[in-house]
Amino acid sequence: MGGGGARGAAQVGVLTALFEAGIEPPAALVGVSVGALNAASIAAFPSLAGATMLRQTWLSELARRVFSAHPVGILLSRLRGARLAALPATNVRRLIDHQLNLVGITEFEQLRVPLSVVATDLGAGRPHVFRSGLLAPVLQASTAIPGVFPPVSVDGIEYLDGGIVDNTPIDVALDSGAKHVLAISLMAGGEYERRSHSWSSLIARTLQLSLHHQMLSDFERLRGRGKVVVLCPVLGPSGGWDMRRDRVEAMIEGSRRATARLLKARGPRLFKQSGVHYLETFGPPA
Repeated sequence: MGGGGARGAAQVGVLTALFEAGIEPPAALVGVSVGALNAASIAAFPSLAGATMLRQTWLSELARRVFSAHPVGILLSRLRGARLAALPATNVRRLIDHQLNLVGITEFEQLRVPLSVVATDLGAGRPHVFRSGLLAPVLQASTAIPGVFPPVSVDGIEYLDGGIVDNTPIDVALDSGAKHVLAISLMAGGEYERRSHSWSSLIARTLQLSLHHQMLSDFERLRGRGKVVVLCPVLGPSGGWDMRRDRVEAMIEGSRRATARLLKARGPRLFKQSGVHYLETFGPPA
């Protein structure tokens, strides 16, 4: 489950559709950044009930506070010397603690499904995969967007957002021995709806394209090691910027409907060979 900030709401819709269709729960989960936060909830409750619980978290005021300000806008304001501070890390920690309290789990070892979480080792400059110990500090480390949230220390080592080095960690799943991988990647985007002269919009678009094409490169490099199916909810350039409840609901529901349409059209064939599938989230009902 890949990273993408507030776009993580789209993963909830995809997960909901998969469980509604009766797809077998995963044997293991890998998450990075916001995908790690979502994956932890599903690892605790690998069912439609778990996806429904996760949906309520995304619709909460707590989630709105964490994701309402776009990280790129914050970074640019700081570069220009504006007096806009980085988002308080306490907001993210409250959201993580809220979700872990909801599922009643604090450690990796308590999860029903094995979970791997990717963070960036700031000193070594490479990805680090966590699979044991306390969940809260690891999830906070994996979601610590540089320049927005401070690094998080785990066992004396500083970590930042795992998406810096591996935003859709297909390789981690394959390295763990998986032969069938289903990934939900969040950085797909359609053509620009309109031209924009905003620096923040331009940099956000550049980041989105870079991360999406890195995933496509990784897919081509790794597809020979197993069956790799990637589901990509297609969101507009402004997707994930607006955290009003109705917009978050629309992101979740649009992704759910698009996934349901794909499953209806392809059936079991969808998982029989590697492929990247784009989910048009604003299409008609399934």
